[in-house]
Amino acid sequence: MAHVANLGRLLSDTARLHGARPGLRQGERVWTWRQLDDRANALVAALAELGVGKGDRILVMSRNCPQMLDSMWAAFKMGAVWVPANYRLTPPEMAWLGEDSGARVMVYDHGFNEHVDAVKAASPALQTVIAIGAARPGEHGFDDLVDAHMGASFDEASVAYDDPAWFFYTSGTTGRSKGAVLTHGQMTFVVNNQLADIMPGTTCEDVSLVVAPLSHGAGVQLLPQASRGAMSILPTSTRFDVEECWRLVAQHRVTNMFTVPTILKMMVEHPAVDRHDHSSLRYVVYAGAPMYREDQKLALNKLGQVLVQFFGLGEVTCNITVMTPSMHTVDDDDPEARIGTCGIPRTGMEIAAFDAAGRRLGPGEQGELCTRGPAVFAGYHNNPQATAE
Repeated sequence: MAHVANLGRLLSDTARLHGARPGLRQGERVWTWRQLDDRANALVAALAELGVGKGDRILVMSRNCPQMLDSMWAAFKMGAVWVPANYRLTPPEMAWLGEDSGARVMVYDHGFNEHVDAVKAASPALQTVIAIGAARPGEHGFDDLVDAHMGASFDEASVAYDDPAWFFYTSGTTGRSKGAVLTHGQMTFVVNNQLADIMPGTTCEDVSLVVAPLSHGAGVQLLPQASRGAMSILPTSTRFDVEECWRLVAQHRVTNMFTVPTILKMMVEHPAVDRHDHSSLRYVVYAGAPMYREDQKLALNKLGQVLVQFFGLGEVTCNITVMTPSMHTVDDDDPEARIGTCGIPRTGMEIAAFDAAGRRLGPGEQGELCTRGPAVFAGYHNNPQATAE
């Protein structure tokens, strides 16, 4: 199996190139790229001391915060597997993720004690618990571990194309959540594809606002930002605060953000959109569901021609189709518009419709929509039947 660059090098290389530039901001706190890299390396050293190594799963139950990103970069660098969970899951749902993933380590945010206890009861593989905030007896404090190992250096683990980097758990709409295995090689393609099709021209001068959970699409959005040295901003509110979001856009000249249609609709319908300058925006990405045409028009009227739509699934990691800004227009008769469609195939990806017998269908014929290309995941963890299907 061919070896590829470890995803953690996205951070390491950016820290070497743009070390003094800001990489992350939350409230008044700012971390440079060098500081973010130092924190990730310190956490790697701490985890190694606790017996964690390549291939081990690190389960994370957290709201968006710097420590969540530390855990991501550390997992990638050491060749472990990052397993972020939607923080809205219930304790029984979290217990399933812990058991199914075989997580050896769990990192959790304050307020999720019951979730940790549920994972402990369900998963004999769990050996180490790390608390963001006050640690309970037998647990480790996240910042204590990082502070104690600050100054450690680390060369990223050697990885192959199919080595897992991230278990991306589905929403479980068809039963229990399934862990889509995202690999170092696949995700390297995803990062490049995002830069080519979704946010072309991204540089270290760009600024990205994080308005969705980093456990899913927003985490994927952050990787190409890091590869180009573009700062990401985390709001301080634990709830989605539209006023704060538009204030941050104006204050920090935000150029891109990842949303879903419901979030984008809330943002453009809120009166704060007219109180704050958002002329810096170049790409407002929305995904995960169709958007009503009238909602599209309102967003275009409020923000200008900056909308980017994609469809992707966790299994194809945001990389099936794209509707670029030029394909979004208020004018229904514009020849560039792709009204009522999902746009066009992503670079390097193929889409076709097939009938029940596996025959490729022609234009206008209805069948099962299939996609193939380097962004397609490696299969479901611990679920060969679902992978085969």
